[in-house]
Amino acid sequence: MIRTLQFIPLFGVLLLIYWFCVKINFFPGHLNDVLFTLTLPSKSPWKPTWGDVLVLAGIVTLYIELFKSTRTSEVTIFDHLLSTFVLIGYLVGWLIYPWGGNSVFLILAAMSFLDVIAGFTITISAARRDLSLGGK
Repeated sequence: MIRTLQFIPLFGVLLLIYWFCVKINFFPGHLNDVLFTLTLPSKSPWKPTWGDVLVLAGIVTLYIELFKSTRTSEVTIFDHLLSTFVLIGYLVGWLIYPWGGNSVFLILAAMSFLDVIAGFTITISAARRDLSLGGK
């Protein structure tokens, strides 16, 4: 299971979940629906929405993807290539389709962009470090 996650760009999974919710006519119409209300100790109500849950899932996904970028192997390079295609999917969805024209989808696309840029940067830095350690 863990080995399989190395091959799969997780932002692609989020994109597929969003697309599936569009196909069943749940998103984008229900992105602002409140899931539950929780009263905080300050007596202020906290009302998370489906959009909030997606953004939080995107943050967790970004952390996992950045952690995956610290490895240097052929699998990591293939994962970065697939992540680039996922980013293109986000950009096409945001620019062309009405269901992608919202802030939640744009934030997920921005996280996917950070995943691609940071992934390549971290992998290159880690590879340089491995080369310098192996050469001495």
